[in-house]
Amino acid sequence: MLREAGLVETEPCGRFPYYRLRPDVIETVAGAFADLAAAARATGAADRKRACP
Repeated sequence: MLREAGLVETEPCGRFPYYRLRPDVIETVAGAFADLAAAARATGAADRKRACP
């Protein structure tokens, strides 16, 4: 799943794959999560709750 998401690269070595993190992609994803957290704080989304059905 990490490879499909583009977070890691693989390099075959004999019968085994070696995995390497892609720091540029991880930084982008981390930035997106930071933006999402900031938006949630700004709208007070953590304090609001939906009524239970």
